[in-house]
Amino acid sequence: MPRCSALLVLAVLFPGLHVTAQDERIIPGPPPDEYVDVTGDGIADLLITNRTIHITDPEQPGYLGKHLVGVRTLSGNAILMWNTPSTQRWYTLEDSTRLDTALLAARIHFKQLSWTDEDHPTEFWLLERPFGPAITKDQDGWYGTGDHHEGHTLVLRSANHRGTSVAAFAFELPFPYGRVVVATKYVVRVLNGYGEEGDLIVLQREPEEPPFDFGHGPVEPQVIVPSGIPPDERVNLNSDEVDDLVITGHIQPANGMTDQGQFLRGISPLPGTQFLMTRERWGVLNYFRLQEGEVLTPERLSNGLSSGILVWASTASSAVFIPIARHPFGMTEQPLAWTFEEDAFQGVYVYRTMEYGRPMIGGLEIVAAGSGGQFGVRPQTWVEEGQVLEVR
Repeated sequence: MPRCSALLVLAVLFPGLHVTAQDERIIPGPPPDEYVDVTGDGIADLLITNRTIHITDPEQPGYLGKHLVGVRTLSGNAILMWNTPSTQRWYTLEDSTRLDTALLAARIHFKQLSWTDEDHPTEFWLLERPFGPAITKDQDGWYGTGDHHEGHTLVLRSANHRGTSVAAFAFELPFPYGRVVVATKYVVRVLNGYGEEGDLIVLQREPEEPPFDFGHGPVEPQVIVPSGIPPDERVNLNSDEVDDLVITGHIQPANGMTDQGQFLRGISPLPGTQFLMTRERWGVLNYFRLQEGEVLTPERLSNGLSSGILVWASTASSAVFIPIARHPFGMTEQPLAWTFEEDAFQGVYVYRTMEYGRPMIGGLEIVAAGSGGQFGVRPQTWVEEGQVLEVR
């Protein structure tokens, strides 16, 4: 194929950074397997490995496939991840020099975090290299796969006959590219059984069900959040790497008593984020919400703000808190279970925040995962301020 066309195809197929230059040595690949002991107990935890994917594409006959280099967990090892209605991603440490096992245990206890299955490998494919006669010398080299794990500190749990350890580690891609390095940041020895509350639940079909009966697939067990106030969970609503709100909570005493009351959980905006409020009867402010099919035009927003019917509220001006779930304590006459504020789930809330320096407005829904007290937020839509916000 023409060189310019091949370059265009490579740019589309491999959006990651091209990580070789003509004057750099290209590492022959794929490299041999390498076992890595992350926890320092003398037993390998991870495997740096490779695989080759063969591709047959009539539209690109000279592109035959790609080599991949990545990291795979070995048996007995699990990676920690967020697993809530608001956050589904790998758990990463902001400070790689500190591994707070007590905080992790609390997050696991309150069903915010879970581990990958230690009996099945978890894979991170970090580098790729295309091959075939259409790949010219200038194009031959290693590319990032687009899985942006480099520089992020992940958490691993290793359990074997020598004990259990929790380690913070990161992937590095040193020059010349084509190699993957696993860098251990911090290791803590913990008691056997640490974190088992957050072990992956393997879903199983009820034995009386036929194996492939339509409509009778495996059902995930109900998640029951224990009573108490979990650690705060920060949420990014518009994928700009800046958190916009926090799922938080506090204790609400009953009649001034410290041994009776309720655990109250909800959401609050973080600095830089505001919720839209509407002034109702007797001047009371309540949260403005859109219903399905309803739109918030720039004119409606501007007129409401100028007349005082609509108000942007933030933590800087007042205590903004949307109560969502309650759990009593010390009160024997009430069932000891989480109950939801039904009004909190009605409609789409409107918020204002910044995205790379641009003011944005968006809508979010509050969602619950069953009746066990687990809830979260789901961004519905967002647009640049001055555009029409529509609920679909």
